[in-house]
Amino acid sequence: MEGEVYPVDSGLPGHKFCAKHKCWWYRYAEDGPGVPTDIHPFLLQKEGVSRVNFRQRAPHPSQEMKDEPEESELLAELIKLITVIIEVHLKKLLPEMYDRIRVTVSRLPLNERSLAHPFGGLVINVAVATRGHRDAGDKELCIVIPFGEWVGGELGLFELGFLFRLRAWDAIIFPSCWVTHFNQHFVGEHLSLVLHTDKHHDRWFVDYNGWMPRDGEELPCACPYCNV
Repeated sequence: MEGEVYPVDSGLPGHKFCAKHKCWWYRYAEDGPGVPTDIHPFLLQKEGVSRVNFRQRAPHPSQEMKDEPEESELLAELIKLITVIIEVHLKKLLPEMYDRIRVTVSRLPLNERSLAHPFGGLVINVAVATRGHRDAGDKELCIVIPFGEWVGGELGLFELGFLFRLRAWDAIIFPSCWVTHFNQHFVGEHLSLVLHTDKHHDRWFVDYNGWMPRDGEELPCACPYCNV
């Protein structure tokens, strides 16, 4: 990321941060129930419609993954040890959540793999300082790992009343979809690695979002929530 990382003061007017998303998405997916089952979904289109976004019928990689395949593979290799360590601790500390997260990316099309297994993808934030927000599209939890050399930039979890002064390569796990979180202003080089999963994958995992032939029978639900 040559040329994109340099010391800044995020408190100055007009500060912006950039983010690179290397993730598998299933947001805004097209539902399949009721469609003909004798034709492949990638060959099916509505009568009178000339253009169809077939990618919306199956999980698909983010545009940055498609445009930058070599960079994506390099990032995956660089964080491989991190994801292995995270997976070991996640499996030990939060086994039920780990199973629900892991199983989500177990059915990617054509046996593709996630760059951040067991999560559905990763985000690299550069010079990150954010207002309070929730990531409504995240599945259950995310992991944030800051790195660089900076002063300030504490991570706040509003409803819980916590403010974390994280050091480089600390890892924090929290439910990003439920808890309002933010980064305070900083001075220096402040980056973060975020591991997360698109919650909309659940529709694909249960029954391929209705694109699987049913032959008039209802498929049993494989979603772990149905057994709670």
